[in-house]
Amino acid sequence: MKITQKISLISLVLIVSLFVTLVGNVKFFTETVVVYPLHDNLAFVVSLFIWLFAFLSIALLLVAYRYSVKPILIFILLASSIVSYFSNNYGTVFNDNMIVNSMETNLAESMDLFSIKLAAYFVMLGILPSVWVYRVTLQDHSFNAQLWRRFRAIVVLIIVFVLVTLAFSKAYTSFARENKQLRLHINPTYFMYAIGKHINNQFESIGTPFVTIGQDANIQRSNQTSKLIIVVAGETARADRFSLNGYKRDTNPLLAQQDVISFEQMSSCGTDTAVSLPCMFSSLTKSDYSHTQGKNMSNVLDILSTAGVEVLWRDNNSSSKSVADRIEYQDYKSNEVNTICDIECRDEGMLPGLQSYIDTRQNKDIMIVLHMMGSHGPAYYKRYTKEFEQFTPVCKTNQLNECTNEQINNAYDNTILYTDYFLAKVIELLKNNQKEYKTAMLYMSDHGESLGEKGLYLHGMPYFMAPKEQTHVSSIMWFDDQFSKEINLQSLQQKSKQAKTHDGMFHTLLGLMNVDTNVYDKKMDYLSYE
Repeated sequence: MKITQKISLISLVLIVSLFVTLVGNVKFFTETVVVYPLHDNLAFVVSLFIWLFAFLSIALLLVAYRYSVKPILIFILLASSIVSYFSNNYGTVFNDNMIVNSMETNLAESMDLFSIKLAAYFVMLGILPSVWVYRVTLQDHSFNAQLWRRFRAIVVLIIVFVLVTLAFSKAYTSFARENKQLRLHINPTYFMYAIGKHINNQFESIGTPFVTIGQDANIQRSNQTSKLIIVVAGETARADRFSLNGYKRDTNPLLAQQDVISFEQMSSCGTDTAVSLPCMFSSLTKSDYSHTQGKNMSNVLDILSTAGVEVLWRDNNSSSKSVADRIEYQDYKSNEVNTICDIECRDEGMLPGLQSYIDTRQNKDIMIVLHMMGSHGPAYYKRYTKEFEQFTPVCKTNQLNECTNEQINNAYDNTILYTDYFLAKVIELLKNNQKEYKTAMLYMSDHGESLGEKGLYLHGMPYFMAPKEQTHVSSIMWFDDQFSKEINLQSLQQKSKQAKTHDGMFHTLLGLMNVDTNVYDKKMDYLSYE
């Protein structure tokens, strides 16, 4: 005889709320007790647990009904298990920008994040409780009885919520005003809010008309020699790991032999690719940038194309994040196109064939953007070939919290060595074209990376609380002899030690190509602003 477990809808919601609050908020309570030590704040921390449980229960009871309750609870359980894994192991915060990152991550990047531990979290905290939710039978109650029971439960929970808040009003005031960052770790309410915000932004973006700027753009220069500029969009490269900037290890042995200028105090627009990459090429500043505006407005590559520059984007990362939607785009993540692939396709594989592209566009100004895989984590050991594994031992897993700091840093520094090699190859290509073109290279990393400092790994923290490791990025420029005559290199070298931001890249690219347009601001050009 089969025994069917029957339970009321309200009890089911309360049980799941209790489970998620208890097992899904380890990171939240870990961070909380740092600010509110248990020996002085035990009662407040306990009240926080009750507060979160009551809030989540109220929210679920307001939206979950007989035929929707199970799908909603199962989604909450599965999503919360994944959020718990990344929060507990990497310190990840799932805000709306992280939701965008997650949506735009390709299969290769997703596989880099997969691990047995992630699967265990998903099974133990997600699948198993979801199976139980699916199999239980809800008790039958009349419509009026259901409304009355739900109303009573919500009233009781509201009373509990209010009483707890009032009993610790001073602590909750401090929590809300002075420690706002703690709320970012609340699971599942914060990531649900982030999903809602992302969906709202998507609707706003769809309804926002595209704004074309820089239609007056044209090239204005007396010298008729065409220009060839390669822009390298770096990935996850911290400024403090470049020996050009004073790092103790020699991570830039090849670039050190070139007359490069390293901008030592460059700050990123965001802490993840989804924000930083389009922001870098946008006329909007960090304080103004949003996906809704940025992706519905001409960027600097569009304006250069309007002015008559031949523009090409080659990508060995996840995508251009909409930057190259209106110019020629080539995907180099496949071994069908990229000729240098082993365990993954290498950044160096974007270089073959570029000379042919250049040769077929003689007497034209050319800008080529190469979007690197660079130092993308957590599988740093995959980002370089064996000959660049100079710093050992290295972390050979994507479970960074299972590796020593030395192993993580060694693997990451090896990725910088490979980036040094790649940039040197780019300069070599440019030098081979000096007779026909004035050539230059601009390298700019999109954001930095946490390598275990303060218990954080990877990137993507909300900017207001992001450590400098995620916002202080590497940036390099190189000019050939012809180009150097137009630029005061001595002055530029001095300015390279001043604080700069991604905000200037839009204007610098226009300035390098001598594009005259009303959207160009000379003061923001890296080569000319004071």
